[in-house]
Amino acid sequence: MAHGRPNFFIVGAPKCGTTALYQYLRPHPNIFMPKLKEPHFFAKDLGTYPFIQTPEAYAALFADTTEQHLRIGEASVYYLRSSTAIPNILEYNRDAKLIAMFRNPVDMVHSFHSQLLFVTQEDVRDFEAAWRLQERRGRGLDLPVRSRGAFLLQYWEMGRFGTQAQRLLSTFPAAQVKMILFDDFAASPQRIYDEVIDFLEVPHDHRSEFPRINENKRARVGWMRKLMVNPAPSTRDAYRSLKRALGGRYLDAMKYWVIDRITVSERRSPLSAKFRAELVETFRDEVALLSRVLDRDLSHWV
Repeated sequence: MAHGRPNFFIVGAPKCGTTALYQYLRPHPNIFMPKLKEPHFFAKDLGTYPFIQTPEAYAALFADTTEQHLRIGEASVYYLRSSTAIPNILEYNRDAKLIAMFRNPVDMVHSFHSQLLFVTQEDVRDFEAAWRLQERRGRGLDLPVRSRGAFLLQYWEMGRFGTQAQRLLSTFPAAQVKMILFDDFAASPQRIYDEVIDFLEVPHDHRSEFPRINENKRARVGWMRKLMVNPAPSTRDAYRSLKRALGGRYLDAMKYWVIDRITVSERRSPLSAKFRAELVETFRDEVALLSRVLDRDLSHWV
């Protein structure tokens, strides 16, 4: 393929280990992945959510590739959720290799809700209450002020891993797809990393350290994080004026310094037994379908 064009993609799913895998692969001398994770360029059905919208901006992400980069890739976790991204990737490069990561959908949607709270895309702190709002939010009602898309709050659709895996394999040949279970990745990141390196057909870099990445986080001062990371429409003009007055680079450095100090790692509050049982039943058929697609026994999930 043409030099500088991606030939592999981590396509999802969110909260399934994609950030860790992306971070582990980036330093490999024969792999190039841009500093920007999640451009979502090929997810044309997600409205204005994709950070990269034009072919020129997308190509610019890979401008620093060299001949030593045997694999050029990117990671966008909603490609699996999108109904257009995978066909668009096929049209872009039919020889591309795709990596998809899955976990128990009940645990994923619970973790995903926490992540949305942290990045200010969700404002209902109780997950069960947020789950009950899906139908209304799908109609554009009760959306958070800082919402970047109602699709983010459709937790049921996010967790339909059986359907997503089947759709992926109906588009790309199985030989070009590697599917990973988060359980396996968490149990042995070394083994899964080795398998991914083999799948990508690059020399092994002998990586042996795999620090934990992207643990559950919470902002101690929620309003401050919202102001700095995702200001509400009513405060954006004031924030931009401040950025111009102080200088963009200075304000960005100060912003990340503050964010780091108001962020703490913490365990999520467990789901009630009744609500968890409801979610297990909701995702039972999807788990069964994923089990057939992967040819893996996933009965312990349900």
